[in-house]
Amino acid sequence: MKILHVITALNVGGAETMLAKLVDHERRQGGAMQPSVVSLMPPGVAGDRIRASGVPLRHCGMRRAIDLLPGLARLRAVIRQEQPAVIMAWMYHAHLATRLATLGRADTVPVIWNVRHSIDELSQEKPLMRVIVRLAAACSSWPRTIIYNSHAAAAQHQRLGFHAEDMAVIPNGFDCDLFRPREEGRDALVRDLGIAPGALIVGMAARNHPMKDAATLVEAVLRARARGTDVHLLLTGQGMDESTGALARLLASMPADRLTLRSHDRKLETLLPGLDIVALPSAWGEGFPNILGEAMACGVPCIATDVGDSGWIVDKSGMVVPPRDPAALAEAIMAMDRMGPGGRRQLGEIARARVQEQFSMNQIAARYHQLYRDVSGSSFQEWGAPASPRRAQVM
Repeated sequence: MKILHVITALNVGGAETMLAKLVDHERRQGGAMQPSVVSLMPPGVAGDRIRASGVPLRHCGMRRAIDLLPGLARLRAVIRQEQPAVIMAWMYHAHLATRLATLGRADTVPVIWNVRHSIDELSQEKPLMRVIVRLAAACSSWPRTIIYNSHAAAAQHQRLGFHAEDMAVIPNGFDCDLFRPREEGRDALVRDLGIAPGALIVGMAARNHPMKDAATLVEAVLRARARGTDVHLLLTGQGMDESTGALARLLASMPADRLTLRSHDRKLETLLPGLDIVALPSAWGEGFPNILGEAMACGVPCIATDVGDSGWIVDKSGMVVPPRDPAALAEAIMAMDRMGPGGRRQLGEIARARVQEQFSMNQIAARYHQLYRDVSGSSFQEWGAPASPRRAQVM
């Protein structure tokens, strides 16, 4: 079955990561699935990963507004050339572009929209993004079905006017053979980064963006340190090594030998097992954060703010605190410190078991593959409960 994935861009992000994992899994199905990918914009880091997996990748050259019409013509040509059984459009711009590129076609290829964004308040988005979201809502009865990667996003988008029928929640999936506990992980991290062996290593892996709210984590760590908890803070992600403003001022208060700042780490599967705790202090905008599933698969307990589906993902394997509350986050860090290595190891075992049981890549890919079969055949299944997206079927 030919599956054409259309995505807005292929840089560093949760949607791009999930797409790369999914098409790689599809490629390895012995010819049963034939995925290909089209990026509206020239591809970046995630594009390199997709190419390396052997999946065909093209782009529409959309860099500026002036590229819109030529880009849509390229997308239309790709669809005509590929003759896919199903089109999966990832993210709002790709949703609208796919709608425009298929106008007037005699054949009707079933289209799935894959929504990867969580919107607590539309006013928090940039003005152009607000327009894009409203346009997508107006067109949302057109796709055969809409997929969300979190229950929170499904509920939020229904409130924004997105079509509530024929919808489903499919969580992110994780390779539990790649992301796994590594016995030597902590010792290697301590050695390679010059971390004091007795310090509690708290890590955050995310881009430097106000939504991720790294400043709240730094303030929480400073509070925990002031109360006697020896924390070493590691921040890794795009822009984390070039902090400015309030975050830079807070980081200046950290002892130099208890702080590590790194840019984007491509090998998180080797970094995460060395951490004692992974923290995700997001203020808003999360759906299903990949970093939680990756850390949990590595057997690392997590502390997350109650944003998006983070609380549901962590469940009993970690701790959940309110967003923008450094005092509560500091208390959670200190509580995990008091557990000691043995207590944190037990939480990590619960975390890994949860990912294996609920979010393994094999399980999640199988749910996508069943969806493809359903929407491309005559026996399309009603996936969602229109009255309540939070009760939408978790596929």
